[in-house]
Amino acid sequence: MRFERFLLNDVLIDTQKMSARVEGSWFPLEHKQLALIKLLIDRAPNPVSRDDIINQLWPNLIVSDNSVSQLVAQIRKTLNDTSKEPKFIKTVPRVGYQCIADVANAPTMIQHAKTPQKNVPLNWLTAGLLIGVLCSFLVLFDFSVFKPITQVKYVSRLTSSPGAEVYLNFSPNGRFLAYSQIVTGESQYDLVVYDLQTNTSHTIKSSGYSEQAPSWSMDGNWLLYYRYSPFSCEIRAISVHNTIELWRLNKDVFILDCDSAQIPGNVTWNSSGQLFVREMNAGNKELVKYQIEATEDRQINLSGRAVVTRAEDYHMRGNRVIYQQAQQWYQGLLNDDGKVAKTTKIDIQGKPYFGLSDSDILSVGKELKLHSVSNEEVSLYKPFGEVSEISLDRNKGLIAHTEGIAEVNLYAYNLQGNSFEPISSNSRIDTHASISADGMQLAYVSAASHADPHIENVEIWSKHQFKSSPSLLTKLPIQDTPKLLVFAPNGEYLAVLSQSNTLFIISTFSKTPRSVVKENQSLKNIYWSDDSKALFFETSESNQPQQWRHDIANASNALLPENAQQYVPLVKKNISFQSYIEDVKGYLFEALAGEIPLQQLSHSLQLYRPAVHENGIYYVIRQGHQLSLFNFNSQLQKNEFIADIGLHLYDVNADLGLSTTASGTQIILNRVENLEMDIVLHEFILE
Repeated sequence: MRFERFLLNDVLIDTQKMSARVEGSWFPLEHKQLALIKLLIDRAPNPVSRDDIINQLWPNLIVSDNSVSQLVAQIRKTLNDTSKEPKFIKTVPRVGYQCIADVANAPTMIQHAKTPQKNVPLNWLTAGLLIGVLCSFLVLFDFSVFKPITQVKYVSRLTSSPGAEVYLNFSPNGRFLAYSQIVTGESQYDLVVYDLQTNTSHTIKSSGYSEQAPSWSMDGNWLLYYRYSPFSCEIRAISVHNTIELWRLNKDVFILDCDSAQIPGNVTWNSSGQLFVREMNAGNKELVKYQIEATEDRQINLSGRAVVTRAEDYHMRGNRVIYQQAQQWYQGLLNDDGKVAKTTKIDIQGKPYFGLSDSDILSVGKELKLHSVSNEEVSLYKPFGEVSEISLDRNKGLIAHTEGIAEVNLYAYNLQGNSFEPISSNSRIDTHASISADGMQLAYVSAASHADPHIENVEIWSKHQFKSSPSLLTKLPIQDTPKLLVFAPNGEYLAVLSQSNTLFIISTFSKTPRSVVKENQSLKNIYWSDDSKALFFETSESNQPQQWRHDIANASNALLPENAQQYVPLVKKNISFQSYIEDVKGYLFEALAGEIPLQQLSHSLQLYRPAVHENGIYYVIRQGHQLSLFNFNSQLQKNEFIADIGLHLYDVNADLGLSTTASGTQIILNRVENLEMDIVLHEFILE
């Protein structure tokens, strides 16, 4: 049988397109999913053991049984199969898995055209043959070759001044583009509208406050925006019913109070008189719905508040919504009750947006990409720097996006001299700093500040206290970009957790990374033993937690008894513990006795990763745009202001955080500097 294209029961599998056609719709398949399907087919009707699957699909790597279970579950979900009533893959208890599906070559058009009937007139036989060929053509032919391929064509750069232009939003008629603008050296945003008909920009609000994140009512008569002061936040609206030259003279009206510690989000005023906005509640972000009404005297009234769902971020188009929960993006529909239904995960890199059609999704990041319903991915545009957000005018087929860079640098804060000392290069994005317990060594992740298709690796650098400059510790593939670095207590080893949930150990002497666990989505709770001889971590199998110990000496993993769960103090925890930020927040909120509001504390801890030491906790608080460094001294039970560390003007999609020694005598932190963003206009073209 040819493995390129074949039938599995009634499902057509195309390995070249890496997809499966189930009930008339194409769904994506990953490399390992296809590899497992092929392995099960080759061994059928015999079952294949879990160990054999691991050896075939993950050669020379240490992975748990959970990786196999997850892979089988993903295949079953794509094929509409179940473990209770399997039609494709059967679970053989205490052995492994077995292919029970009928496997056959995909029929050709000629085979579909054959109609072996007797005593049929020649003209009817010919007609039947032609109909058969046509039906086969309709069923089997991939019509994507006739579908127009979407690309984008550069139109112009709308802004090119020092500073940043962000928070883009097209008006419903597509004539205007609203955005926020901040000039280099300033600390507040102005509200600006670009008129695409006359190619002129108009400053609508420049009040001394910070006006951010503009959005439009669906009828185009109101422009909504966030107004920030150092101690307050309001969502306001300005009537834009007259000519644009007069908008700045129109009186704006108050709509809603918001949280000044929170980064502004989307505000949606739809055609049904509903207002959707993200709010904070007990430290959690929620998507909330109001009924909104504009009166004849140009006032605005709200009523009927209702929570739609928990959401860290969201975008809406009609009754469709894309929202984020626990760093995972989902797509769903709003039902008549205003709740989210029919949710599905969005598994793409970058931040997703609705595309031109109902079946397409655009994503931004290092490049602008288009994702179709069949999971085909097309790169539309690669910027110098990063695309951070987009806005679409679907009527005219235009797309405006921000493009630019920001420096994310590492500094050591000198507690005695009250000064910042730079550590890393301005030409790179340096994050995830980790300092050894004795303060002698520093490690951090360094990435290019702009997208470069030739860069296939991410770098980990280290600096010894007695050396003047850092040195390259190791390189990892770009798909294994680290999200956590943790030094062993003796400083001889560095544990690295990657974005793909692969756990590495790097010797600071040999500088060679060694994988401990490969691509295990359940991996969490990583910490070192006090003697630095072992690394502990947790995975799960069938929703049951499993505790593991990795011995450094013999490079082996050992499954610990069920009762081996140890108490891990807060000082040894890190972001691999799901409760880490919540634990720090709970401790600080109680210790500070309400000195800092819960919402402000919650958002600030998510913005800047705190650093726990033996004598307290270093943390950053955002107030307006200002970032301030504090230390809660647990011995004195006193909250100590350390220093103002800069401004937070825009989310640059970089992990920001603090790192400190065990004693808390040294502090390493990120600072975002020299934010430069411009607006670029493209148009979609169909080739």
